[in-house]
Amino acid sequence: MATSLMRGLEVFCALIEAGSATRAARQLGLSQPAVSQQISRLESELSLLLFVRENGRMRPTETALMIYEEASHAFDGLERVLNLAKDIRGLERGQLRVAAPYSSAATYLPRALRKLTSAQPRLRLMVHLGSYEHIVGRVAAREVDLGIAKAPLLVPGVESVEICASGLVAVTPIDSPLKDRKSLSTKDLKHEPLIMIGRGRPWRNEIDVAFRRAGIAPRVAVETQSVESACGFAAERFGTAIVPQWLAEAVPRNDIAIIPFKIGIKHRFLVVYPSRTEREDLARDFADACRNALSADGDQPQ
Repeated sequence: MATSLMRGLEVFCALIEAGSATRAARQLGLSQPAVSQQISRLESELSLLLFVRENGRMRPTETALMIYEEASHAFDGLERVLNLAKDIRGLERGQLRVAAPYSSAATYLPRALRKLTSAQPRLRLMVHLGSYEHIVGRVAAREVDLGIAKAPLLVPGVESVEICASGLVAVTPIDSPLKDRKSLSTKDLKHEPLIMIGRGRPWRNEIDVAFRRAGIAPRVAVETQSVESACGFAAERFGTAIVPQWLAEAVPRNDIAIIPFKIGIKHRFLVVYPSRTEREDLARDFADACRNALSADGDQPQ
């Protein structure tokens, strides 16, 4: 009974969405008479009239539209259950899917994943790189098991464990007149060309607001997409890069100077995982591994 009802509802939803029995049959791989039979059987089981037959077409009744709204929600829930089962099977079969920002690809990410998976040498890793927004979207859609993101999280369907809260630094060429300063402020960079990342994103907007409050119009010379790229432009004397300290210190370069930027802003980095999954312990272990990945002796970022 339950199986036939689910099949009938599947055909019913397809018919509503396709607009005709012919298109629904094509989408489902059925014959048109088979679609009609399923609908007749569903009407019998529910004791409701769902479609009116007019000029060879099946027009949904108001009752059918009410049933469709609830049935489509039920199938959405079923899809989430199937995706969850797929997630669990993936881990059991020795596969871990991780999404991370480009800045981490050649710096702390490999070390963090080595630490996380040291007890499972046969675990297969699938690493996806992208922007923070892209990462959170993939986690919410359960396309990956874990992701590295930056607060605030603007997408529902994810939970998080904090890695660290990082202040900002100014990155200059190693021979810059600023390199020996103990710290810098917005006023110190008033006339400096700047290298910035994250245009249009909340954390970048905070920096722009801080400059405006100081009455300074920042001179942006380069807009780029990753911390590693920003540090590269700074080394080539395009200007001073403003980036999170945690990520800047992971960049393996000896031709730049990293100076604390006193602006009162901290960026919160997170490990995110899909809501309602058994991932919290794994996410905490990954957050620990990320914190410890910046140095061989395991010092954590401040």
